Amino acid sequence: MCAARPKRNERPELRVQRLGPFDRIPRRTVVLLRPEQIHPVVRIAHRQSGLTIPERVIFDYELVLIVKGTGVWEIGGEKRRFAAHDLLCVPPFVPHQFKADESTSVEHVAVHFDFAENLPSTDEDIDTRKPFRVRFTHGLRVPRQRRLFQGHRIERALTAVLNEHATSGALGAANASVQLAGVLLALLAEPEKNRPAGQVTQVNQARVQAVVAHMQVNLARPITQAALERVARLSSSRLQALFREVTGYPPLDYLRRLRVEEARRLLAEPNLSVKEIAARTGFRDTSHFSKVFRRVDGLSPAHFRDALWAGRQM
Repeated sequence: MCAARPKRNERPELRVQRLGPFDRIPRRTVVLLRPEQIHPVVRIAHRQSGLTIPERVIFDYELVLIVKGTGVWEIGGEKRRFAAHDLLCVPPFVPHQFKADESTSVEHVAVHFDFAENLPSTDEDIDTRKPFRVRFTHGLRVPRQRRLFQGHRIERALTAVLNEHATSGALGAANASVQLAGVLLALLAEPEKNRPAGQVTQVNQARVQAVVAHMQVNLARPITQAALERVARLSSSRLQALFREVTGYPPLDYLRRLRVEEARRLLAEPNLSVKEIAARTGFRDTSHFSKVFRRVDGLSPAHFRDALWAGRQM
């Protein structure tokens, strides 16, 4: 398959795609990869509004996280619906297209990557690659579409990929690759987990989502482990295990992080005192608030506010 070279003033994104129409695409060469060989290289990571793209192929892999909105994507002749918190995996050299619903506003995060450097190898630019696909040993695969939810550890990791990729420091690209490796391994691990598929998995995710919703609604009130167990209708040990599996944190640790996240937002409001913010986010007092905030963020609420406002005044 031949792809025209981009002009000098074209956007970098155009180097990773070619728009249709297409003639018959040659058969893709299979590259076999073991999980321990995953050392991803992030090529593009951005958050954008809208998701209406005519038929195209891309020359590397892409993960698309739907932040909000709904629509349809067509890949390999199959039409699929997408909605907020869906994670879509787009392989190289497979024609596909996206169409956002006209009644909704779509935002998405897109990450273009290779599973490892020089995979497949190419002596020239990426747009000269010949069709290929990666196949993993042990029957592992990355699902084509995966439903997540707000606060899911994979969503958080992709946000970290985005933030690290935008960092100009020496370690930004390396940290983005580390975060993406975790995402890919988590996706690969799903088929081999010893748990029933389908409806049972959805029920467990719904239980975690119900607990998270309970936390968010009652953020300013005392919340106990026993109360969360009642919401989830699970024993303490099962709730702990399930919450770690889905979010990466025990329930009460996740609650503390939700409270700190809300506190960060409130610290941007100049009319609210630290004491008021502590009360609104469920901390016993300012001392407890400062201790937890420092443990999570590495600095006190007052220093965080100073740094926030100093940045806004630049």
